[in-house]
Amino acid sequence: MSEQVLSLVLALNPELPDRVAQIQAAVKAAESQFQPLFYELAWTDDRHMSIVPDSMVIKNVAIEDAKVTVTVDFNWSIFEACLIVDHVSQNEAKLQFALVEDSLVMNQVFPPRWRYDH
Repeated sequence: MSEQVLSLVLALNPELPDRVAQIQAAVKAAESQFQPLFYELAWTDDRHMSIVPDSMVIKNVAIEDAKVTVTVDFNWSIFEACLIVDHVSQNEAKLQFALVEDSLVMNQVFPPRWRYDH
């Protein structure tokens, strides 16, 4: 197994009133592209786990020079068919970006999943 990389370039909309609004709009518009990272963060080794679509909520945007951290909440669920129950849990992620002119650039590397039963 090799490590995985999530590389994204999100264009900011300079017509929005301020940089925070531009970042929030760009991140929210790209929500589905963060799914691989969300799966890694919420992974439970249950094949019935899924990320809830359109559940991402932006909690905070921190800008320090060219470094941008966007804190988001997202939901994931595990469906138990034998009980016909859907458990939904919330998770938090800190998305790290570099601010390059009018774009946000993310290069997130995460290791392969470890399994203790192999």
